[in-house]
Amino acid sequence: MLRAALIGCGNIGAGGHLPAYALIPEVELVAVCDAVETLAHTAAERSGATAYTDYRQLLEREDIAMVDVCLPTYLHAPVTIAALEAGKHVLCEKPMAHTLEAAEAMIEAAEKAGVKLMIGQVRRFDHRYVSIKEQIDGGKVGRPVFIRRAERQFLPFPSEAWQWDPRRGGGVILDIGVHVTDLFRWYFGQEAVEVYAIAKSVRQAAREAGSYDHAMITCKFDGGGVGFAEASWAYPQGFGGTLYAQLDVVGTEGKVQYADKDTNPMLVYTPEKGHELPRYFRFMSTTEYAFEEEIRHFVRCVIEDQQPLISPQDARAALEMALAAQRSAETGEPVRLAHSTSRG
Repeated sequence: MLRAALIGCGNIGAGGHLPAYALIPEVELVAVCDAVETLAHTAAERSGATAYTDYRQLLEREDIAMVDVCLPTYLHAPVTIAALEAGKHVLCEKPMAHTLEAAEAMIEAAEKAGVKLMIGQVRRFDHRYVSIKEQIDGGKVGRPVFIRRAERQFLPFPSEAWQWDPRRGGGVILDIGVHVTDLFRWYFGQEAVEVYAIAKSVRQAAREAGSYDHAMITCKFDGGGVGFAEASWAYPQGFGGTLYAQLDVVGTEGKVQYADKDTNPMLVYTPEKGHELPRYFRFMSTTEYAFEEEIRHFVRCVIEDQQPLISPQDARAALEMALAAQRSAETGEPVRLAHSTSRG
């Protein structure tokens, strides 16, 4: 059995990753870590793992083979590199890093240590989006030429949260936009050649932090495909859930359309509250089982010495597109990307 450690016991770590380990028989979560002592101890109580507040002490344990990094974006690179240099296989939450230089340092560290590194682009393990990918690859809509994606919500975090800070979280383009850029690249099976974005700071928290909370992003691909995305934290509170995401994949011979509301057919009406659409999943970005599938896949890759479904280069490419969108929004100009070989 593989022994693993979770570093970061906040929202995604405790809510998405931690419960998954109890469902995967090939791995045992033996250590959890968070700089906030109460979070570390709560996660330890829930999992039976040993609690740490200093990840460096955790990395000294020789019995731990795999580390799961669920920290704020700006900490991904330093903690991941430390884990890789300690000989641990690393699964790290998206986005890969906050700069391309940091992402490249992570890739170099993994190659030098001879261990596996995968970034958790969790949509690739969500059955809904996997099914759409299979339909595209099966020729159901012919050759995809246009993909439109919208991800809209009210970010529920306080103004001092790291997600708002452009130097620590990157705002909505880096946090949510990297989901979209990876989805576009995955579905088209091509590399982006140009990115253009218009973005705004709508809510007070975004204006105070100097970051964007609403963005419209266009990505052109080397095969002629175009992806258009809306990524927003500026919608009214409560808008997310059943109305969070919409997706259209338009091909030469048809179209696939998906919206989160289609997975929530129940409508509850009471005189006191009016109509309600129940929310079936804790996270609007994906379903809980997608985290389980993601972790299970990485565990098996480590045990069986297989290459993960998402390579570090895939995650770097998605990050490069998101950072290009950020730069385009700041300058008002399209950003050209280096032409690369298409991949599936």
